[in-house]
Amino acid sequence: MITPADMITLYHGTDVPSALDILNNGLQADKLLALQARHPVQSGAAWYVACDPEVAWFFASLAPGDTAQGCTVIEMSLPLAVFERLVTAGLASREHIANVPFVAEQIRFDLATCDVLNAQAEFRPFRKA
Repeated sequence: MITPADMITLYHGTDVPSALDILNNGLQADKLLALQARHPVQSGAAWYVACDPEVAWFFASLAPGDTAQGCTVIEMSLPLAVFERLVTAGLASREHIANVPFVAEQIRFDLATCDVLNAQAEFRPFRKA
Protein backbone atom coordinates (compact mmCIF):
# COMPACT_ATOMS: atom_id res chain seq x y z
CA MET A 1 0.00 0.00 0.00
CA ILE A 2 1.34 3.44 -0.95
CA THR A 3 1.21 5.97 1.88
CA PRO A 4 1.46 9.77 1.62
CA ALA A 5 5.12 9.46 2.68
CA ASP A 6 5.72 7.39 -0.47
CA MET A 7 4.41 10.17 -2.74
CA ILE A 8 5.81 13.43 -4.08
CA THR A 9 3.35 16.26 -4.74
CA LEU A 10 4.28 18.85 -7.34
CA TYR A 11 2.45 21.87 -8.75
CA HIS A 12 1.85 23.19 -12.27
CA GLY A 13 0.60 26.71 -12.95
CA THR A 14 -1.30 27.35 -16.16
CA ASP A 15 -4.39 28.93 -17.70
CA VAL A 16 -7.78 27.42 -16.82
CA PRO A 17 -8.50 25.81 -20.24
CA SER A 18 -5.10 24.09 -20.23
CA ALA A 19 -5.60 22.89 -16.65
CA LEU A 20 -8.99 21.43 -17.56
CA ASP A 21 -7.45 19.70 -20.58
CA ILE A 22 -4.75 18.11 -18.39
CA LEU A 23 -7.29 17.08 -15.73
CA ASN A 24 -9.69 15.58 -18.30
CA ASN A 25 -7.30 14.19 -20.92
CA GLY A 26 -3.91 13.88 -19.26
CA LEU A 27 -0.62 15.25 -20.47
CA GLN A 28 -0.24 15.33 -24.24
CA ALA A 29 3.30 15.68 -25.55
CA ASP A 30 2.17 17.03 -28.93
CA LYS A 31 0.22 19.89 -27.31
CA LEU A 32 3.11 20.76 -24.98
CA LEU A 33 5.55 20.72 -27.89
CA ALA A 34 3.32 22.98 -30.01
CA LEU A 35 2.81 25.47 -27.16
CA GLN A 36 6.49 25.57 -26.25
CA ALA A 37 7.53 26.02 -29.88
CA ARG A 38 5.66 29.36 -29.76
CA HIS A 39 6.81 30.21 -26.21
CA PRO A 40 10.34 28.88 -25.55
CA VAL A 41 11.09 27.74 -22.01
CA GLN A 42 14.21 27.73 -19.85
CA SER A 43 15.48 24.20 -20.44
CA GLY A 44 13.77 23.15 -23.66
CA ALA A 45 10.52 21.37 -24.42
CA ALA A 46 9.27 19.53 -21.34
CA TRP A 47 6.55 19.56 -18.70
CA TYR A 48 7.58 21.78 -15.81
CA VAL A 49 6.30 21.63 -12.25
CA ALA A 50 7.21 23.47 -9.08
CA CYS A 51 7.92 22.00 -5.68
CA ASP A 52 6.01 24.87 -4.06
CA PRO A 53 2.45 25.95 -4.95
CA GLU A 54 3.35 29.65 -4.61
CA VAL A 55 5.96 29.26 -7.36
CA ALA A 56 3.34 27.54 -9.54
CA TRP A 57 0.96 30.48 -8.96
CA PHE A 58 3.68 32.85 -10.18
CA PHE A 59 4.01 30.89 -13.41
CA ALA A 60 0.23 30.53 -13.74
CA SER A 61 0.02 34.32 -13.87
CA LEU A 62 2.42 34.25 -16.85
CA ALA A 63 0.68 31.39 -18.69
CA PRO A 64 0.83 31.92 -22.45
CA GLY A 65 -2.50 30.22 -23.15
CA ASP A 66 -6.06 31.54 -22.91
CA THR A 67 -5.90 33.62 -19.74
CA ALA A 68 -9.28 35.29 -20.36
CA GLN A 69 -10.76 32.61 -18.09
CA GLY A 70 -8.04 33.10 -15.49
CA CYS A 71 -5.18 31.03 -14.28
CA THR A 72 -4.90 28.17 -11.82
CA VAL A 73 -2.64 25.53 -10.33
CA ILE A 74 -3.01 21.79 -10.54
CA GLU A 75 -1.39 19.27 -8.22
CA MET A 76 0.30 16.10 -9.35
CA SER A 77 0.97 13.35 -6.84
CA LEU A 78 3.41 10.72 -8.05
CA PRO A 79 4.82 7.67 -6.27
CA LEU A 80 8.30 8.61 -5.10
CA ALA A 81 9.71 5.36 -6.54
CA VAL A 82 8.41 6.29 -10.01
CA PHE A 83 9.86 9.80 -9.70
CA GLU A 84 13.24 8.40 -8.64
CA ARG A 85 13.25 5.97 -11.61
CA LEU A 86 12.57 8.86 -14.00
CA VAL A 87 15.41 10.89 -12.46
CA THR A 88 17.80 7.93 -12.66
CA ALA A 89 16.85 7.41 -16.32
CA GLY A 90 17.55 11.10 -17.05
CA LEU A 91 13.89 11.76 -17.89
CA ALA A 92 13.26 14.07 -14.93
CA SER A 93 15.55 16.58 -13.28
CA ARG A 94 15.46 19.14 -10.50
CA GLU A 95 16.76 22.55 -11.61
CA HIS A 96 17.14 26.06 -10.30
CA ILE A 97 14.67 28.48 -11.92
CA ALA A 98 16.50 31.31 -13.66
CA ASN A 99 15.31 34.84 -14.40
CA VAL A 100 12.75 35.13 -11.60
CA PRO A 101 12.77 37.54 -8.62
CA PHE A 102 13.03 34.70 -6.07
CA VAL A 103 15.01 31.53 -5.42
CA ALA A 104 13.17 28.33 -6.33
CA GLU A 105 13.51 24.99 -8.03
CA GLN A 106 11.42 23.23 -10.63
CA ILE A 107 11.18 19.70 -11.89
CA ARG A 108 11.58 19.21 -15.63
CA PHE A 109 9.88 16.10 -17.03
CA ASP A 110 10.98 15.09 -20.52
CA LEU A 111 8.05 14.86 -22.95
CA ALA A 112 8.73 11.11 -23.19
CA THR A 113 7.37 10.80 -19.63
CA CYS A 114 3.81 11.88 -20.48
CA ASP A 115 2.46 8.32 -20.76
CA VAL A 116 4.17 7.27 -17.51
CA LEU A 117 2.88 10.33 -15.67
CA ASN A 118 -0.64 9.81 -17.03
CA ALA A 119 -0.59 6.19 -15.85
CA GLN A 120 1.15 6.65 -12.50
CA ALA A 121 0.30 10.14 -11.24
CA GLU A 122 -2.87 11.61 -9.84
CA PHE A 123 -3.77 15.06 -11.19
CA ARG A 124 -6.23 17.29 -9.31
CA PRO A 125 -7.06 20.97 -8.86
CA PHE A 126 -4.91 22.68 -6.21
CA ARG A 127 -6.67 23.22 -2.92
CA LYS A 128 -4.94 25.27 -0.28
CA ALA A 129 -4.63 23.23 2.92
